[in-house]
Amino acid sequence: MKTEVVVIGGGATGAGVFRDLALRGIDTILLEKKEFTSGTSGRNHGLLHSGGRYAVKDPDSGRECIRENLILRKIAAPCIEDTSGLFLSTPQDPPDYPDSFLKACEKIGIPAEEVPVADVLQKEPALSTQIMRAIQVPDGAIDPFRLIRANVEEGLQLGAKAFPHREVVSIQTEGGIIRGLRAKDSRTGEEFQVQCRFIVNAAGVWAGKIARMAGARLEVVFSKGSLIVLNQRLVNTVINRCRPPSNGDIFVPHGPALILGTTSLKTEEIEDPSASEEEVDLLLSEGEMLIPSAGVTRAIRAYAGVRPLIGARETEGDTRTISRDFLLLDHGAAVGVKGLFSIVGGKLTTYRLMAERTVDTICQEMGKHASCTTSEKPLPFPREYAFHDLVSRLNRISGSGSSSEILCECELVTRKEILDQVGKLSFSTLKEVQERTRAGMGPCQGGFCSPRLAALLAETGKIPPATSLAVLKKFLEERWKGTRPVLWGPQLKEEQLIQALYAELFNLDHL
Repeated sequence: MKTEVVVIGGGATGAGVFRDLALRGIDTILLEKKEFTSGTSGRNHGLLHSGGRYAVKDPDSGRECIRENLILRKIAAPCIEDTSGLFLSTPQDPPDYPDSFLKACEKIGIPAEEVPVADVLQKEPALSTQIMRAIQVPDGAIDPFRLIRANVEEGLQLGAKAFPHREVVSIQTEGGIIRGLRAKDSRTGEEFQVQCRFIVNAAGVWAGKIARMAGARLEVVFSKGSLIVLNQRLVNTVINRCRPPSNGDIFVPHGPALILGTTSLKTEEIEDPSASEEEVDLLLSEGEMLIPSAGVTRAIRAYAGVRPLIGARETEGDTRTISRDFLLLDHGAAVGVKGLFSIVGGKLTTYRLMAERTVDTICQEMGKHASCTTSEKPLPFPREYAFHDLVSRLNRISGSGSSSEILCECELVTRKEILDQVGKLSFSTLKEVQERTRAGMGPCQGGFCSPRLAALLAETGKIPPATSLAVLKKFLEERWKGTRPVLWGPQLKEEQLIQALYAELFNLDHL
């Protein structure tokens, strides 16, 4: 294949660069070594940052967040829930921090207003009665899977090409100039060549590895963040603890669930991160300071993502001292690899800005005069798509007169919805179906619906029938990795039931 630009990495940043390039009429190919959103972008807490978390210690990141927050509310409204956000001070927190927080927010343009604690407790009765002060900010919840897919889909509509399951294995240069790369289909092992003038390295935690393939150097610090999914939406507002960022100080209502996070520890394990039982205990003990019932609410899953941060590799322990700002590096100017650009760091909330800066630089290098339109042009979303709400979904299903079978009872996902999404894919996994529809994300974690989904993929020819059991087992093993750290109480009983079904009834552990 031949193209102008190859974008490496199918997370939020790569998808944003892909869309921006396509909108400016630049021939582009996007390569992702696994499935889109399989890296850090699919392992976050789904928070639309107001910037408040960074206002005091990282004001540049805070400014970027509030600016992009307002833009995303215009261009990606269907995948955002406007929950608002609260920063709450407890007796254990620095008493002067709320005042510093308010001043910092005012200085960088974040709308922040102190509100009466009594009003907050009336609105959110699950919160601790020990709260001292409350400050309201424009936080929200965002669906990263739908957001990223919308970016990729618009790029495809504009004629660009995107290929998941394609891992870059080498980069070719000639006289210090990018000439192309080789990539491998991770499912078939087939290799292919792509000729190009420019490469955008948006590979996240793998960005250093990609840079080294071209003879460049890029130091990335790996920061692991673990999170817990609670099966009850105990609050309807994003809740932050009003103190310097630390462990277990953010609750994000997300659809019917509540996500508690996060930790921030240096790690070297980037391929398959998982939350530990110790991290789960730490998050819950800290979370109970804001919501006392969090520790006794059913936790259905714990997961982890690894942040690619820019800082000294010698950093030890907690990585919160490293800025959440992003870096765009032109390797032509830095080390003489002309045509290679790396974009790393940042937040999900700032992905569009990161893409704009990257594509502006490429256009300048190409001598092309094309303005960025991504801050004004709404992303394409399916008709009737809205942030996942079980009540509205049930009303829509019951009022439609449709006889479509519900395949996932926990998340109320119908057979028709799954068929609509599966029809867009040339090859499917249960994880892709889950991310596109939320099937398997509920309290049973796919225990009851996954056999139906695997059968549907076989029926529609998306997977060979002979591989359906292997596909099912892989999905269940992935779910088990997230369930294992939270096995107590109701979740332990649920897992024992699932084990009985698959091991005793289906004999799956012997196949």
